[in-house]
Amino acid sequence: MEIDINQKKISIGDKYQVFIDGVQTHRAAAKIFRIFSEINLFDLNSDFPEMTIKRRFAFLAAKFDISKKDGIIYELVTKSFWKSHLQCVWGSDAYDVYGHRGRKRSVYKNDRQVAWWDKKAVSWFNGDNYKIIADKDCDKLLIISFCLAVDNYASNDKNKDAVNFNVGRIGPQARKFDPSWQPKY
Repeated sequence: MEIDINQKKISIGDKYQVFIDGVQTHRAAAKIFRIFSEINLFDLNSDFPEMTIKRRFAFLAAKFDISKKDGIIYELVTKSFWKSHLQCVWGSDAYDVYGHRGRKRSVYKNDRQVAWWDKKAVSWFNGDNYKIIADKDCDKLLIISFCLAVDNYASNDKNKDAVNFNVGRIGPQARKFDPSWQPKY
């Protein structure tokens, strides 16, 4: 499955368009006038959010509550600031989001890769653009939420110029990117 997330920066908030296999299926919007950011992810045919991503206070770290419309709340937290490793544990499942050198990130569920994404190096007049490659049977809304949370944490209030360049990250990695991984279709 291929998921594209296209951000549009506006003066008082961010909006996102989400495409799954080339068809727009979802939209997301950041709420305005919040001390800590909050992003709602909507199905195109609904005004009730399927997921809500709320940033919480954490010094030099990411900490988010990701709520599903059925009431389940996931907590995405930084495991290693220096190695860009985030983790979300729910029941017996552990999701790990690993940052790699450059602009790539991988998502593992119970130590098995289920997705990865890449951020475009250059954006023109808009915000960030992400392409996610994921297993067909993965929780796509949760993977999208992880990407939106990481975008909010890593590049909030940036990219407001006409042309923006992103060379990615350098430094240590908690896990190396696996270029041979292929999604389950």
